[in-house]
Amino acid sequence: MNLLKTSGEHSGVLEHFALVALLAFVSGLFIHNSLLWRWDNLLYDAQLSVWTRSVSDEIIIIAIDDESLRELGRWPWSRSIHANLIEKLELESPRAIGLDIIFSEPDADNPGADALLARALRTSGKVVLPVFMSRKSNNSFPIEALPLPELAGSAAALGHVHLDISADGIARRVYLREGIGEPYWKHFSLALLSITDDAAELELKVNIAMQQERYSSMQWYREYPFLIPFAGPPGHFRQIGFAQVMSGQYAPGLFNDKIVLIGTTAKGLSDALPTPLSGDSGRMPGVEIIANIIDSILNNLRIIELETPWLILITAIFVALPMLIYPYLNPASTLLVLFSIVVGTLALVALLLWLFKIWIPVSTILLFQILSYPLWSWRRLVLAMRHINIELNRLSVTQKALSMRGDRNISDEIRFINLFIPLEGWVLQHENDSNLIAEGLPPRCNLSHLTPEGWTLDGSNYWAPVRYDNKPCKLGLNIGSDVLITKDEMRLLDSLISAPWEAEAPQSSYVEDVLQSKIKQVQALGGEYEELRRIIDDSLSGMADGLLICSSRGQVMLSNHRAGWYLYDDDNANINGESLIHAVEHIRLKQGASWTSLLQQVMFRHERVLAHARHESGRELMIEISPLKIIGDVFDGFVVNFSDISLLKASEEKRNEALNFLSHDLRSPLSSMIALIELAKNKSSVDEMHSMLESMDTTTHKTLHLAEQFLQLSRANTSEHINFYDIDFNSVVLNAIDQIWALSNKARITIVHEFDHDELWTHAEPDLLERAVLNLLSNAIKHSTADSSVRVTVKLKENRICCCVIDQGSGIPSEELPHLFEMFRRTRGSGVERKYGIGLGLAFVDAVARRHSGCVDVESELGQGSSFCLKIPILDLVEDLDEEE
Repeated sequence: MNLLKTSGEHSGVLEHFALVALLAFVSGLFIHNSLLWRWDNLLYDAQLSVWTRSVSDEIIIIAIDDESLRELGRWPWSRSIHANLIEKLELESPRAIGLDIIFSEPDADNPGADALLARALRTSGKVVLPVFMSRKSNNSFPIEALPLPELAGSAAALGHVHLDISADGIARRVYLREGIGEPYWKHFSLALLSITDDAAELELKVNIAMQQERYSSMQWYREYPFLIPFAGPPGHFRQIGFAQVMSGQYAPGLFNDKIVLIGTTAKGLSDALPTPLSGDSGRMPGVEIIANIIDSILNNLRIIELETPWLILITAIFVALPMLIYPYLNPASTLLVLFSIVVGTLALVALLLWLFKIWIPVSTILLFQILSYPLWSWRRLVLAMRHINIELNRLSVTQKALSMRGDRNISDEIRFINLFIPLEGWVLQHENDSNLIAEGLPPRCNLSHLTPEGWTLDGSNYWAPVRYDNKPCKLGLNIGSDVLITKDEMRLLDSLISAPWEAEAPQSSYVEDVLQSKIKQVQALGGEYEELRRIIDDSLSGMADGLLICSSRGQVMLSNHRAGWYLYDDDNANINGESLIHAVEHIRLKQGASWTSLLQQVMFRHERVLAHARHESGRELMIEISPLKIIGDVFDGFVVNFSDISLLKASEEKRNEALNFLSHDLRSPLSSMIALIELAKNKSSVDEMHSMLESMDTTTHKTLHLAEQFLQLSRANTSEHINFYDIDFNSVVLNAIDQIWALSNKARITIVHEFDHDELWTHAEPDLLERAVLNLLSNAIKHSTADSSVRVTVKLKENRICCCVIDQGSGIPSEELPHLFEMFRRTRGSGVERKYGIGLGLAFVDAVARRHSGCVDVESELGQGSSFCLKIPILDLVEDLDEEE
């Protein structure tokens, strides 16, 4: 199983990483082909709209707006107007002037105006003119449209004014170098900045050297893409109208050391384009777009676009992230974690743009992160179904091996039930009433239909629907009309039809969900195993021996109630999970054995060991430890079995005591008789023979008395049935006094009896009870001095008859009191005269008391005599005890 598990886990890990690699690869294809460019642009525009900022005061736009057109006339204006504007600006000493107006053709209305403009350009030396690309048709070669030669030669610099328009029609970036044949022309903003005093610093900010050495003269080249970090919506930069400047309506020094941009903003005239921040205004004039580019370069605000390989790598990492986290999450939190990852990715991309000016297209990342969840769920479902099928097959095989319901023999089962319920016959029929199996006098079914579950009564016959040979059948039992079925017997009949008679083949269904079907199979097998576990638990609980199943680490994995009793004197003690060392700390091994040596034999040599032990409570135990093998020869723990051998030990001790008794106490008088017989052979006088015969008579009676005591004690201790009768206890005591009278008279001891009640009835065996009282009287006379008395009292105390025999003897030492009732325990008296006994009489009294659900109490004081009290239940209490039993 471990090998299969390891192989399955390894396969699952490989599949997981294969899925991660597949997602990363497909996401790389999306990035390489810009398949989600539209969504990337939307996210870029949304983030850029949040990132607004104040603009530099160094940039001023002179707008050719609608007001200027109304005052200065219809467009195009004479070049002389532009020349006049430049001359006015020169009086303010601007840093640079960007004239964003195309002058590619001569002024037809005023031919001399071009010369005026050229002279103004040369005088200023700070004016930059635009260059743009044009085509005569869509299929023609591109043409560079330059200003008139005299204007181009007079300008401080030329720069292209092209913008990169995305497929969605929005201007987001510009190429800092463009041109036909080679990217010769700098962008208009760079050309403008290159003539300022900060030109050297500009070269440090923007390195725009041409990247190639060879170019084709027939192509328009573009290099150095530049994402424009727009500062805000249209109108964000400071503007002043063209006509307002021409009329001198501005503060002196307004244009001093400023970068002045001149361009059209009038509706229908300007080259306005939609931008990410155009908003409700819709379009941003080209001159303001140039202002945004200049402001970004001056403030070193350049948005970095990573190259495609880096984008693919970053995308792969972000796409793989949730897939690598999923295995460590529970299903309930997976969706929440995915949401956190998606939000975190968006936040991280926004922070990179706002703080570090790095833009990462995030649509592909978000798409594949979101797709990872259903893909992961699908994969987990596939794996779950695969493992469920494997486990179902394995569990089915195991269940067949362990099931208590497999391969049923209905005939044998009904014969077994017939031991408790007399059946005249039975039959198993098809639905068409044809017999499959029949025995005895099979019943006939007179019912039109049967209840779906349970038995249906038809006179004295019982019928129930069953499945046999995977077909619907019915089972009938012929029970005699005079037989009454009890509840317990009915449960026995129900068990006959409740358990499946055969393994049911799985039913294919096109309607039921496949997973639901598998879940039902798992639930069915789970129920089987739950029942099996219950049977095992009940079996373990019912064992007479204690059982511990321990791991190879010494931890108790399974135990039964009896083990709790043997170890802690508590059936409900919970030993599971404890260390074996702690569980057996109250047990002491015998014969020099140790737990270490025993466990070494089991764990390292895989041997079964036995040991004798003793619990602190005095319980004698036999301990058996066996190795536990789970798979093949792989050691995976051990089983400890505890057997209580206290009764066996006690029986062995009693046997040994009996042998000692037979070999010593009976052998000694017999040996004495043999010696007397040998002496008698050599004696001839009548007096000597008479003396020997008296000695032989005494010895013989002593031997018979010992044998009689031994037999009576054995009878009292035996487990065989003894007949009890309702008797008057006072009569038993009087009979015993009559029997002992001769002995007491000979010893000159008076017996006095005191009865509190005329009659005290009990349920007892009269002979045993009389013998017990006789033994107490004999023991009292034996240990009493001459001319003393023995008092016998019979009272009723706490629903018990209490018969006390009180003597005036020498008393018993306190250290011997706990051992008085032990078999073959020799006790002795006190004082000058010591009398020894063999310990059978009092042991017999104790056995009789226990046999009658009673007890014997003793009180004694040296020099004051002893009191032995026999206590047994009265008749009413005895009947109550019998009813409880």
